[in-house]
Amino acid sequence: MAERSTRDALLEEGALLFAERGISGVTAKELHAAAGARNASALHYHFGGRDGLLGAIITAHVEAVEQRRARLVAAIEAAGEEGDLRAVVRAFAAPMAEDLGTPLGRAHLRLVAQASHPSLAYRRAFQVTEAPAGTQATRWLAAALPDLPEPIRRERLVALRAQLIGLFAFRATLLDARPPAEVVGTDEVFLETLIDLLVAGLRAAPSEEAVAAAAAERRRHKV
Repeated sequence: MAERSTRDALLEEGALLFAERGISGVTAKELHAAAGARNASALHYHFGGRDGLLGAIITAHVEAVEQRRARLVAAIEAAGEEGDLRAVVRAFAAPMAEDLGTPLGRAHLRLVAQASHPSLAYRRAFQVTEAPAGTQATRWLAAALPDLPEPIRRERLVALRAQLIGLFAFRATLLDARPPAEVVGTDEVFLETLIDLLVAGLRAAPSEEAVAAAAAERRRHKV
C-alpha cells in the first residue's frame, strides 16, 4: 500500500479528530501529530490553517457523494423516473448512506452536521463545489410537489435537508459507539426507513393551519 502524503494524512486524521472532539476541540499541534507531519507548518502550508483544512475535508466529502449521486441521477433519467418522488429522494439519501460503512465516511457525516449552520438550509444547495447531479435532483424534487403553496414547499425542502444531515450524523455517531448489532439493526433497514419517512413527509397533505400560515406569509411579503 502506498504511503499517504502529508496532505492526505491531514485530511483523513483531521476528519476523524474533528468528528470525535468537535471542530474547535482540536489544535494544530494535535493535527500534526496525528498525521505524522514532521514539519510544524504543514497544516498552514497545505491548507492555510485549520479552517482551510475543514473546508477541504467537506469539499472532498461533497465531491465524493456527488459522484455517487450522478450515477443514480443518470439511472433516473434513463428510466424516465424524474417524477418518481421516492426515486429522487433515494438519489439524495443513498449516496450518503455509503459513508456509514467506514470510520472515515462516518467522520465526514458527523463533521458535515457540525459545520452546517441551520441558515444554510435556506440557501441554494450545492454551492460548496460543482454538483450538477445534486442540482438536477433538487429541481426534480421541487417539481414533484407542484400543489404545495410555495412557503410550505420551501419549509419541507428545508426540513428534508436538515433530516438528511442530522439523521445520518446520528446514525454515524451511533455506529461509532459500537452498540450491539441487534439493538441497532442494519444500515439497509435504516436507509429504507429513512426514505419512507422523508417521502411520507413530503407527500403529506398540508393542514388548514399550515395553508393559512402560508397565505398570511404571502400577504406580508406583498405589503
